[in-house]
Parts: sequence; C-alpha cells; structure tokens
Amino acid sequence: MKLSTTSFVAAAAVVLTGPATAQNPGDLFIIHELDQPPEAAAAQVRFHTEAEEDWLFLAEFGLAGGSVTALKICYPAIGPDIVAAGMHTMAMMPCGHLAFYEEDGQSMLSMLDMAFMTTLDPHPRLEDAAATARPAFAAMLAEVLGVE
Repeated sequence: MKLSTTSFVAAAAVVLTGPATAQNPGDLFIIHELDQPPEAAAAQVRFHTEAEEDWLFLAEFGLAGGSVTALKICYPAIGPDIVAAGMHTMAMMPCGHLAFYEEDGQSMLSMLDMAFMTTLDPHPRLEDAAATARPAFAAMLAEVLGVE
C-alpha cells in the first residue's frame, strides 16, 4: 500500500504530537522524577543557564501540543574537544537535550547522556567531551533541581 503525502504527513503529526510512554528508554537516556511541575523545572534550568558563564542557553520550545518543554543548552567547556573531533561533529550541538513533561501525574526530566556523542562518532576527543560534560550536567541539575 502506498501512502499519499497527506496521509504520511497526518501520520507523522500523530507520532510527533501524540502522548507516548517509553517502556525501556535505553542506556542513553537519563530520567529523573521531579518535585516541581515541568514548566517550573524548565524555567529554573533556563534561568540558571542564562545567568551562569559556564553555560549557554540556546533554545526552549514546546512539543507534543505543549505537553513537553524541550531545552537545548550547552556546556562550552567541551567546545575544544568537539572541534578537535572534526567540524562535522558540530551537528551534535547543543550538547544538552532536555525534555520536561508529566507521565502518569509525575513531573519528569529526560536528558540524553553525553555518551550519545561517542555512540554517533567514537572519536577519543568526544569521549573526553562526554567525560567533562557528564559531571557538569549532573552537578548543575543537582544544584538547580535537586536531582541525583
């Protein structure tokens, strides 16, 4: 059966905007339960990354009909490692991909582990970048949101 362009777009819209629950998110996802509503948690991270020189806030946008707040942030200290791995790796920037949402009434944060970079490109400098960024993100999230 051949899908028309309209059918394909409609199907894609359902996938991109409909609610979904991950059964097994996989090793590259760091998931935290939050004590505050998703919007408040996202605002706290945005405020922190905008105010601190060690961080770079890049974007915030709503997904899934507004039920998810996505943030794109970066830890510039890993910039030299990213560039040394090859300019093509700049496509992975920003390095912090975070999603704030509710699941079964519980506020949640989902973030890509920095190892996603070495999964896409096993360059040793990306391993260095992940090793540098991982504790920085963990410390920032612990300080700002109280998650461990």
